[in-house]
Amino acid sequence: MRTVGWAKKKGKKQENRLYLTRVAPLPLDKWLPVFEIPMLAGTKLWNSCVWESREARKNGTKYPTESEMKEKFKGYESWKRLHSQSSQSVVEEYFEAVRSYVKHKDNGRDEMRPPGFKPKATLRTITWKRQGFECREGLLTLKLSRKLDDIGVSLPEGFDTLELPDGTVLKGTPVEVKVKAVYRKGKVVGLEMHVTWDFGVVPMVLAGKVSAYDLNAALVARGSTEGSQQLLVCRELLSLIQYRNKVIAEFQQKMSRCKERSRRWKALLSAKRKALKKLERRINQLTNALTKLMAGLDQAEDITFSVLGDLTDIRRKSRSGDKDKKASQKINQLPYAQIEQQHAYKSLLRQVYPDKASERYSSQTCSHCGTRNKSYRVHRGLWCCKKCRATMHADLNGVNGIMKNYLFGHCGIEQPFPLKPPEVYRWNKRLNRFVKVSPRASA
Repeated sequence: MRTVGWAKKKGKKQENRLYLTRVAPLPLDKWLPVFEIPMLAGTKLWNSCVWESREARKNGTKYPTESEMKEKFKGYESWKRLHSQSSQSVVEEYFEAVRSYVKHKDNGRDEMRPPGFKPKATLRTITWKRQGFECREGLLTLKLSRKLDDIGVSLPEGFDTLELPDGTVLKGTPVEVKVKAVYRKGKVVGLEMHVTWDFGVVPMVLAGKVSAYDLNAALVARGSTEGSQQLLVCRELLSLIQYRNKVIAEFQQKMSRCKERSRRWKALLSAKRKALKKLERRINQLTNALTKLMAGLDQAEDITFSVLGDLTDIRRKSRSGDKDKKASQKINQLPYAQIEQQHAYKSLLRQVYPDKASERYSSQTCSHCGTRNKSYRVHRGLWCCKKCRATMHADLNGVNGIMKNYLFGHCGIEQPFPLKPPEVYRWNKRLNRFVKVSPRASA
C-alpha cells in the first residue's frame, strides 16, 4: 500500500477538504482473470469511439457528440460488460483526449495526432464512480452490469484512515476507484487499484505563525514571521524542462523527414515516448522533493499559515508585459500548478493552512521601508534600496513583501520583525535530495 498524493477536485471542493489517492497492488495470478474481461471491454469502447469519429470525417458528416455516442453504445456487448458509469467514463476520457488534441492544434502543435485505435489486447484502465461501488467493513465491492457478478476486493488494514500530526485520526470515504494494468516492455506484470478517499475538512488552529513563498523560474524564495529566509535553487528542474523541449524538437525534426506510419517513423515515435517518459519521471521527482522540502521547513518552525504568491494569469502577462523572450519561455515552462497542488495537500497533511496572497508590486517595493521604486531592482538577483540602504536578494525582498501584504495589506509599513541571514538549499544529484549549501550558490 502506498499514497500517491493529491487527487483532483471531485466537483466543487470545500476549503481545506483533503482528497488522497492510495494504491494497493493486486496479485496478477489471482486478479488478472477477473479484471481482464471488463478491461478488454473498455478497450473495445474506446476503439468504437475512434471508429465513429473517423467514419464521420470520411463521410463528411457531423461529428457525434458525447451524449450521442453514449446513447448509441448502450446496446453494444462491450457496454454491457461494465457498470453503466464505467462505460460512460471511457467515452468521457475519449472526448477529453479530443479536446486536448484540439487545444494543442490551436496552439500551433501541428505534429499532434487525434486519439487513435488501441491494440485489441490492451487492458484499459477501468474507472468506478461513486455509484459504481460499495465499501463496507474493509470490503470494496465493484459493480458490473446487472447480469454479471460483482467483484469483491479486500482492502489493506488502515487503507481508509489517516493520522494527523496532532494524533487525530480521519476516516476516509471512497469517491473513485480505478484498476490499472502495469506494463513492462509490452507485457502485463501487475495490476494496481487506485482508490481516491475523501478525508473531509482537516481540523486546524487558524492562528499562529506565517510563511510565504515566491515561485520564480530558477528559485523559490521563502520567508516567515520567525525572520527566517531560505532560497531553494531549482535550476536542475528548469534545466530538465528545457532539455525535454530540446528532445521533443530533435525527434520532431527527424520524424518530419519520414513517411507517416512507416517503420522508421514508428521507431522514432517509440524512442521519443520512452525518452519523454524518463524525463517526466525525473521532473516529477524534483517537483515532489521541492514541495516536500517546503512542507518540512514549515513543520520545523510550527507554521500555521503557508502562503503562496498568487500566479493567476502569470503566463499571459509574461507574453504581453515587459519580459523578453528568454524570461517568458522560462515562466511558461515551470509547473506552477503542479507545485501549487502538491504544496496544498502536503500542507494539509501537516495541519498547515495553505493560502494565496497577491504579488502585486512586491518586486518593486522595499520590504524594509515600504518605498516603491522599480529601478531599485538592480538586476535579476539584487535589490538595493537607495532610501534605507537595504541590500538583499531580490527574490527575498519580494517574498517578504508578499508576507507583509498578506498580514497588513498594502499599507507600506516598515519591516515588523527582524530578519535572519538567508539559507540556501540546492539539489544534490549524489544524495538525490535538496541539501543546505553555501549562500554563494544562489548568486
